[in-house]
Amino acid sequence: MAFACSSTSLRGLQHLRPVPASIRAASTYTPSQSSDTRGLPRRPRPSSPAFFTGRPTYHEALLSLSSTLKEAQQSLRQDYIFPLPSTLPTLQPPRASWHSAATLTTLLRTNIKTNSHREIVGLLNEINALRHVANVSGRFELVGRLDDALGMYEREERDEGVEAKEVKSKIDEFGRAYATGRRKESSARVWMIPTKEASSILDQAKTETEGEATIPTTQVLINHLPLATHFEKTSDRDTVLRSLRITGLLGGYNVFALVRGGGTSGQAGAVGLAMARALAILREDVKEVLTAGMYLCFEKSVSLMIRWSIDARYEDGREEKDRSGKGQKGSE
Repeated sequence: MAFACSSTSLRGLQHLRPVPASIRAASTYTPSQSSDTRGLPRRPRPSSPAFFTGRPTYHEALLSLSSTLKEAQQSLRQDYIFPLPSTLPTLQPPRASWHSAATLTTLLRTNIKTNSHREIVGLLNEINALRHVANVSGRFELVGRLDDALGMYEREERDEGVEAKEVKSKIDEFGRAYATGRRKESSARVWMIPTKEASSILDQAKTETEGEATIPTTQVLINHLPLATHFEKTSDRDTVLRSLRITGLLGGYNVFALVRGGGTSGQAGAVGLAMARALAILREDVKEVLTAGMYLCFEKSVSLMIRWSIDARYEDGREEKDRSGKGQKGSE
């Protein structure tokens, strides 16, 4: 007896084919009990969340300073010290000197750019202000903790303030006085020393003894050139020698100056200002003469400013105002 088989029925019987032994063995595999299924040990977690940033040491420093600032504020707030009442005068903290960006780059072992350095200095200034408040209010324990937090970022000349800038304006071991001056876009450095011939004359002037004295010859070098060579105009040379002329010490000192930037008039003013500062260092008795003549003398920093620079700026601004006023009247 014959049976008719269609193609669809033959296709349906294909799944009844025997499965290979290799596939059957793989599907029934069970791991042995002796194998270790625990895997690799877990890595230790970082101590700070800044570990996952590009500059972990920098961000850790910011987090540490921010937490120190918050703790100091909370400690002072509990004693009703912070914030200060608006009726009290503002407490000006002593000036602090912080490390530069290059030094912080070495300390933190990461590149500290200008913006990053500005952010760190901002937090340091706030903590320094709170340290001053704590010191005035008698919270010396808090002052000690803030000193420890700021010690890494603080320079040694923190308490010297303005005096740290006056280190350059002193007399060296050779008797030379060093000073700097600026005028417009020009800056000058000046070294001044009494001449050997003038030493006896200057001593005679101090003791006010009678006797005739001859004016010795001195040298005034500007950028390794004589004064008349560097400054061809008579007005510029008068500006340079103005401080020596009004004090009566013309010819008593040798001057060596280095000046750069600006034009001839600006350079002459910068050199003249630096010479007046150096002269005030060497001869304290001429400060009043310089003040009455053409310079303004400050008591603490012994820094001198040219009077005519202030007057010139004032006159220029007044002329501009007058011109603008005339233009507005004409337009009306």
